[in-house]
Amino acid sequence: MSTQRNILAALLIFGVFILIPKYLEMVGVQPTLENQNKIQKEDNSKDNSPLSVNEPDVPAYNKNTLRESVVVETDYFRAILSNEGGGSILGYELIKSNDDQYEYLGSYDSEGKYQKDRNVVLIHDLDREKPPCAPCLAASSSNQSIFFNQPFEMISSNDIVDGLLRVKPGEIKKIVYKHNSIEKTVVIDGSSFAIEHEYVYDLNGVSEVEIVWDAGLFPTEPSVLSSQSYSSDELSYSSVYAYQDGALESITQSSQAAIDQTLIEEKTNWVAIRTKYFATVMIPNQKSDYVKLSSSNLLFRGGDDVLPIYSASMGGYSSRGELGLLTYIGPLDVEYLDSLGTNENVSSIMNFGWSIIKPFSRLVLWVIKSLHSFLGLNYGFILILIAVLMRFITAPLTRKSYESSAKMKVVAPMQKKVQEKYKNDPQRLQQEMGKLWKEHGVNPISGCLPMLIQWPILMAFFIVFRSTIEFRGEPFIFWITDLSQPDFIFSLPFELPLYGGAVAVLPLLMGISMFLTMQITMQSTEGSQKTFMYFMNGFFVLIFNSFPSGLTLYYTIFNLLSYQQQLSIKNSK
Repeated sequence: MSTQRNILAALLIFGVFILIPKYLEMVGVQPTLENQNKIQKEDNSKDNSPLSVNEPDVPAYNKNTLRESVVVETDYFRAILSNEGGGSILGYELIKSNDDQYEYLGSYDSEGKYQKDRNVVLIHDLDREKPPCAPCLAASSSNQSIFFNQPFEMISSNDIVDGLLRVKPGEIKKIVYKHNSIEKTVVIDGSSFAIEHEYVYDLNGVSEVEIVWDAGLFPTEPSVLSSQSYSSDELSYSSVYAYQDGALESITQSSQAAIDQTLIEEKTNWVAIRTKYFATVMIPNQKSDYVKLSSSNLLFRGGDDVLPIYSASMGGYSSRGELGLLTYIGPLDVEYLDSLGTNENVSSIMNFGWSIIKPFSRLVLWVIKSLHSFLGLNYGFILILIAVLMRFITAPLTRKSYESSAKMKVVAPMQKKVQEKYKNDPQRLQQEMGKLWKEHGVNPISGCLPMLIQWPILMAFFIVFRSTIEFRGEPFIFWITDLSQPDFIFSLPFELPLYGGAVAVLPLLMGISMFLTMQITMQSTEGSQKTFMYFMNGFFVLIFNSFPSGLTLYYTIFNLLSYQQQLSIKNSK
């Protein structure tokens, strides 16, 4: 039974570190069974590509038409608004600061070069054939999507000085755009990442209206492996979502193959596009009848290095009326997302795990933020403190497991004799084993139960520590300069499978801590089982080499504390 518990423990740990990342990559990619009938590919016989056609109210887009732009600056962001599409966002940079230091640093420039001291840029003002709709209206007519991406007339304002509109905290300023039968008002709040878009329109000759965002969201994280241009985490976490009264649908581009437009014919509350640490959200004041999700490729760095650009269209609105839209472009911070609406559940795009795990994940994140805010300590020390607290909380369970293992070692020889004696009589064998366990006060399950109880908490820590924006760009001590990135100290002239092309220190320390603990807990384990467990130990060192250093730091400290406890229990016997 001791051997079986060791195997179970290994499988449980393997599940935490392997199955959860796979789950995070897959969550939302495939629709749930009950919702599969809601999703269908667009009919290929219909031309659903975005078009600009010659109609009385919709002149064809001309790239050479004079573009007017305004730079909008708040304490939170700096955005470039174009008169094309009536205030579409051409560029968007986060400039929120704390203690005279920018909070969000590390980004790519418009040529695809990563700069660690550059403010995060989520939308780049690139030279495109057509301006992005970010957002803009589109009309559905004769099975065509007609984008209103033409230059609108911008109503001048005394607040705009030399092309700059400055909006201070507590202020709200507006820019009005007009184009034939469409009037759009952009409302900027100087105290948030949110921008409101208010439409008043009367469009003859169209059956229905859509709100479109096709600007995607640009990557912000550096590559971990030299063979990749963008972080593998960045791509696996990037998706486009549609929320429909409790159901969250999404698509994720996992390769260089773009994803054709996917139609979901359900009332939709909001749509969102996210990367690993940032998101853009569109929340209309009226639910749409359907949503279209897709992805296309942008040669952001040239050659075959493509960047998935996600698009979302919410449609089914009347051809005339008023329509309001709230857009959020900013960090994946649960406090910001929850503030967008008490009943909107926008923070569900943060992937806190399965339903049974979500409460634990949110609790873990709340504890991290609360301790950091209350104590004012570096996040590295907060992680160490949490490891100590978790070791204290789980100490009774660990002791219980150790005591059960000790009892099993005592009865193991007698158990083997019973198994040999009744190997041909399974029913009698079960009865005699039950008597043996009862006589010596042994419960085979009690050694595994503490591990099962800790299972949801372990998964919650793995999910939160691997993707929380609070660790992004946060240094610790010595060589650990970013808790959201591996703590590499030097690069290798080659790449190893699973391990990568650079060497991190914390995974090696974590492997040593696991080895020391195994030395105590596996003293009576047979050689073949020891070999298996040591193999698992080495496997964890390999995969953790590319994991965020904050995650590895926590497990290293937790394992060292576990070793200390196991050693004290052993010495007290």
